[in-house]
Amino acid sequence: MKNVLKSLLIISLLLVGAGNSFSALPVSEEVYRGYQLVQDWDIASAEKLSEQLLKEYPESGDAHFLQARIEFMKGNYERSWKILRHIGDSFKEIKEFKKHVDATRRASNNFISKESEHFIFRFEEGPDEILIHYAEEAMEKSYQVLGEILDYYPKEKVLVEIYPDRKPFAQISPLTLKDILTSGTVALCKYHRIMMISPGSLVRGFNWMDTLSHEYVHFILTKKSHNHLPLWMHEGIAKYLETQWRGEKQYLSPIMETVLSNALKNDYRVPLEAMMPSLAKLKTAEDVQLAYAEVSSMMEYLTTLKGTDIFAKILTELASKAEFEDVFLKYVGQDLTGFQNSWGSWAKKLELKNIPGIKTLTREFKKRKGLEPENKGYKTLKSRKARDLTYLGDILKSRDHYKAAIIEYQKALDESSSHSPILFNKLAGAYLQTQRYNEAESLLKESLEFFPNFHTSLANMGEVYFSNQKYKTAQVYFEKAVRINPFNPFVHMRLIHVYDKLGLIGEKELQARQFSYID
Repeated sequence: MKNVLKSLLIISLLLVGAGNSFSALPVSEEVYRGYQLVQDWDIASAEKLSEQLLKEYPESGDAHFLQARIEFMKGNYERSWKILRHIGDSFKEIKEFKKHVDATRRASNNFISKESEHFIFRFEEGPDEILIHYAEEAMEKSYQVLGEILDYYPKEKVLVEIYPDRKPFAQISPLTLKDILTSGTVALCKYHRIMMISPGSLVRGFNWMDTLSHEYVHFILTKKSHNHLPLWMHEGIAKYLETQWRGEKQYLSPIMETVLSNALKNDYRVPLEAMMPSLAKLKTAEDVQLAYAEVSSMMEYLTTLKGTDIFAKILTELASKAEFEDVFLKYVGQDLTGFQNSWGSWAKKLELKNIPGIKTLTREFKKRKGLEPENKGYKTLKSRKARDLTYLGDILKSRDHYKAAIIEYQKALDESSSHSPILFNKLAGAYLQTQRYNEAESLLKESLEFFPNFHTSLANMGEVYFSNQKYKTAQVYFEKAVRINPFNPFVHMRLIHVYDKLGLIGEKELQARQFSYID
C-alpha cells in the first residue's frame, strides 16, 4: 500500500505541475503522510494535517488533492468534485478517482438526509423513507451492543447511504452488476461509509437490518484497527456478530450450516487467499455462502478459545501497525495454518444441520418498481416434471380453481427433490384460499425451518393466525415479515388491523405512518 500511495503522490506532483490552477511545491512527505492517514481511516488527523498544509502551501496541488480525498471520505462529494476540477487528469489514477467522485455525486444527487443520535442516513425521497425508522432501530442498538463487544464507539456520526437499486450502487462501488447478481451482495462498507441497495428493489426484500449491522461491524473493525485487519477475519467477525444487535447469537442460516457441513465432510475449502479482494468476487453464490460460513465459524471457535474480548485485543494491537501474523500468534497462541487445522477438527465435531435438497437462493431483483408476483418461481426447480406441475398449478390458481391447484402443487412438491420455499408458499397460499389453515400452518412451519427469513413464508404464517383470530401470534410473524420487506402493503394493512384488535394505539399510528410512504 505504501508504494501505491507514493506512486499516487508522484502522479499528483507531475499532474499539477503540468499546468492547472495549482502548482507543485515540496511538501511530498507530508502529503504522503496525509494519504496514509486517509488509508487508515484516521480522517480527523488527515483533515488536521490538510488544513496545516493548505495554510503553508495554498497553491500546492498536492495539498489540494489530499483535501479532495478527505472531503470525499467525509461524504462531501460536491466539495471534493469542486476541488478536483482544478486538477488535471492526464494520469490514470487521478482520472479514475475523479470519475468515481463524479459518479458518486451524481448517484446521490437526489438524496435527502435524516440523522439519529449516532448515524446520518441518506436516501431518495419517496418510498425508501419507510426504511429509516427500522434502520435507526437496528443501527442505534448496534452502536451500543457492538461498541461493548469491540470496545469502540465512533466519535463522529456514521454515514449510511441507501441506493434505490443495483445500478447506481454498482456505479459508486467496486462491484459490477454481474458481481452483484452472482454473489448476491447488496451492501458494502467502504470509503468511510456504509452503502446498501434498498430492499424495495428486490422481489422479496432481504434481511437488510442484519446486513446494516454487518456493515457497521466492518466500519468499527476498520476504524479501530486503522484498516490493518485482513479481509477474511473482517468478514468472519462481521458475520459472527451481525445478529447480536437483536440478541440473536445464531449467525449461520440452515443453508450455510448445510454448505459448511458438506464442505467439511468432503475436505473442501474456499482458501483464505481466494477471498481477496472481496467475497463478492467469488464465482458462485454457493462459494460465497461457504466462505462466510467458514470464516464466521472460525470466529466462533476463536471465542471459545480466548473469549469475545479477543477481537478488541487484536484490533488495538493492529492499530499500532504491528504485523497481523505476529499479533495473531501472540494472542491466539497458534499461527494461521495451525489455527485453521484446529478449527477444522473442532468444526467436524459440531452437530451442524445438513438438510438434503436445500439450495442457496439467489436474490431476485425487480425489473420494474412496485410489487412483482412470484409467478416465475417454478423455474428454480431442478425437476422438469415439478416445474410443469407448478406451472399448471399457477394457471389453475389464476382462474380461482384453488382445489385443483392444490392437487398440482402437491404433485410438484412430491416430485421435487429440493426444498423450494416458493413452491411451499404456492401450496400454502392455495390452502389459505380454501381455509385449510392447519395444512397451511404445517407446511409453512417446515419451510421456515429451512428458510427462517423468507418474507412470503412469514407473511403467510401471519395470515394463518390472523384468519384464526390469534392476533398476538399473527403480530409476531407480520412484524418479522415487515422487517424483511417493508414495501409489502398487505403486511402493513394486516399489522394496522392487528394492532387495532390488540389495543396497541401507538403501534397502530406508527404503522399507519409507515404505510403512507408506499400507499
